[in-house]
Amino acid sequence: MALDLTETAAVFKDGISSAVKTVTSKDLANVAGFAQSQLRSLAQQSALVAGMIEANAFTAAERIFYLDGLEQMAKGFVETLVQVIVVEIEKIYNAVVSAIYESINKLTGVALVASHAAV
Repeated sequence: MALDLTETAAVFKDGISSAVKTVTSKDLANVAGFAQSQLRSLAQQSALVAGMIEANAFTAAERIFYLDGLEQMAKGFVETLVQVIVVEIEKIYNAVVSAIYESINKLTGVALVASHAAV
């Protein structure tokens, strides 16, 4: 029996869409919460340093030290966020590949197994 390509494409679209929604709905709220928390901390620390600079409460060396610290906080935040996003992309990739294989199995009655390679 020949597959109807329009219906077959709809099966793949629905499966892939569902897989992506499942992965992202669980994780994106956590990523957003992490990012907001870290941004809040970075903003508070920046405000503190700005207040101390404005009050002329730092020596030149202390000023450099605290500004360097802010840069390191920002760098650490961004690097962590990038790694979290990379992991999320890998999860989405694996979910999409699984959805494709599941749809093929459903449509053909063949039991294929996906090999989940990281992107």
